[in-house]
Amino acid sequence: MTAINQSSTQKNRNRLQLALVFLIPAVAMSLAWIMYFTGLWIPEGRTNKGELLSPPANFVDLHLKHGEQNFEASATEGLWRVVVFGSTHCRETQCVDSLYKTRQVHIALGKDADRVTRFYVAPQKPAPSSELSTEHPGIHWLTADEKQVRTALGLNQWPQNQIFIIDPLGNLIMGYQAGQPGGDLLDDLKKLLKASNIG
Repeated sequence: MTAINQSSTQKNRNRLQLALVFLIPAVAMSLAWIMYFTGLWIPEGRTNKGELLSPPANFVDLHLKHGEQNFEASATEGLWRVVVFGSTHCRETQCVDSLYKTRQVHIALGKDADRVTRFYVAPQKPAPSSELSTEHPGIHWLTADEKQVRTALGLNQWPQNQIFIIDPLGNLIMGYQAGQPGGDLLDDLKKLLKASNIG
């Protein structure tokens, strides 16, 4: 009788261990998903310097254009994108500063710089000065409808001079206020690139 009880107890233990093997990873993944998309339970002292977008917006919802043509996500597929939203001519100091910061951050990434590309997006076709164009080689000068951008980002107004990060899957995941130090963007990008298996 004792042997039967021991056998039954052992079987119950084995079942419990097997259940835990499947349950623990499932719970961990669920918690990570909730924390990422809702911001719940993330401590105030978290290491990212930008503001996590919850839920993240999607690249295609911005409806970006290059001239009269739609700018397809596939054109920069697999790359991280750093986006500055600004005015048509980008003459104001904060706009020029935001562009400058993204350029310096891009350079500071060193060997990882080729994993990142930059966008400048305005509500009308961008018309930067020749000096500004020369200072920012390789940047994509794009247009987006103001209402569609506000809807995609859940904002009441155009995100003037703000900077955003788009991951290689096309998710706008993090934003930075105008005037926020460029070092914040650099720190976050370095961590994202180090942790990323894509892009």
